[in-house]
Amino acid sequence: GTGSGAMVLRIPRWLVAVCVLAHLVGEAGALQGQDLHDAVEEMRLAKHKKYTKSHKKFRFFDKNDSEDIDRAEFESGLKELGYKSSTKKIDHIMGELDTDGDGKVVFVEFMRPTAKKYKEELELEAMADTDRAFEHFDTDFSGHVDANEFYEGMAHLPGMSEVGREDVEDFFRNYADVDGDQFLTYEELESIDPELMKVKG
Repeated sequence: GTGSGAMVLRIPRWLVAVCVLAHLVGEAGALQGQDLHDAVEEMRLAKHKKYTKSHKKFRFFDKNDSEDIDRAEFESGLKELGYKSSTKKIDHIMGELDTDGDGKVVFVEFMRPTAKKYKEELELEAMADTDRAFEHFDTDFSGHVDANEFYEGMAHLPGMSEVGREDVEDFFRNYADVDGDQFLTYEELESIDPELMKVKG
């Protein structure tokens, strides 16, 4: 239609269609249930740009503003974007997104692929934090951290200046050093509460 609600596409429709389909297809094993709701809410609260983009895409397909997309709206939206899709393909995509099987896709369901990618990115960031932490502790680059390196590393972390060597060494022996070999491996360091591993780098 025309008027203030019309969507103006400034990039080629075929490109938009490809982007939309890349977002929607092939995400088996995506988040489900409460985990999905939590991830979407986390993205909303963080004002994540992918949340905003997905919300715009959702509104584009939801022509009647019913807060869900039925199959007809989905097919119509794809046609408007210039994408000719088979009935089988549309059924497949709707089936992937419609997790409760009610024939409609609500926004949280529409967000599954994006939320999954968001969670994967967070996991990669956490791994990078552990890498930085390990480098912080492993001052002789031996590939493992001894009790002294652990104490020296902890002493330089914010809020740790009041903690004594005895407490840190006790933590090292009885909690961090899982296999009891008097060294921390990358895996052992990774298993420590990440709040303790926040090293600015």
